[in-house]
Amino acid sequence: MKKITILFLSVLTLGLSVASCSSDDDNDGGSASIEGKWELSQVGASVGGQETFEDVKNGSCSNDTYEFKNDGKFIYTEYYSNEGKCEPETYNGTWTKNGNTLKIKFTGDDEESYETEISGNKVKLKQTQTVGGQTFTYIEVYVKK
Repeated sequence: MKKITILFLSVLTLGLSVASCSSDDDNDGGSASIEGKWELSQVGASVGGQETFEDVKNGSCSNDTYEFKNDGKFIYTEYYSNEGKCEPETYNGTWTKNGNTLKIKFTGDDEESYETEISGNKVKLKQTQTVGGQTFTYIEVYVKK
């Protein structure tokens, strides 16, 4: 989870320095199924309503994945390089989705809530946080595998 905080701050810095926009014409509002395996493809932020994204490149390792199972459980796999060798670290938990709100709870951790936008084979997970009195939305884009 520390990696997410570092990633958030990196993307936030990028978002404040680069302006681009994203549009999904076939957005279904988040009501489609999230079940399946999803691989992280982009990270971004929304500042002042403007979404900015950066492609995720994890060196020679795979990108992180979520696998949402139909029994309300998930597996999150984070990949990292250890002395040039890619190693996965796996976390488990439970999930619920109501409309466009996804709630995930890692085993032994607090529940987190995300706004979802599912469009075709992509899902955006958005989480809004207030840091130093300013509100930012951190976005992760996953592609269905």
